[in-house]
Amino acid sequence: MADGQKKVTGEIYEIKLRGYLDRKWSEWFYDMTITHEPDDFTTLYGSLPDQAVLHSILERIRDMNLILINVKKVADAIQGESDTQNDIAA
Repeated sequence: MADGQKKVTGEIYEIKLRGYLDRKWSEWFYDMTITHEPDDFTTLYGSLPDQAVLHSILERIRDMNLILINVKKVADAIQGESDTQNDIAA
């Protein structure tokens, strides 16, 4: 692995919220990418090492009183295989 390259493990998730979450919160959400979508939605996207981290992110969303729209496991980060069967609607 090259210097400065982060090993990606775990699973890749996409979390959709209602409203716009400032990008400065990215670090607090395990460095997930924050993207503003049309019609007042925010998407968090990134690799999480395990289910415990996913649950801590969901707890933070709850604690911030944000409206959770959808949680989707996009792929396994190690294998990169798509797994769209794991869609959880709020």
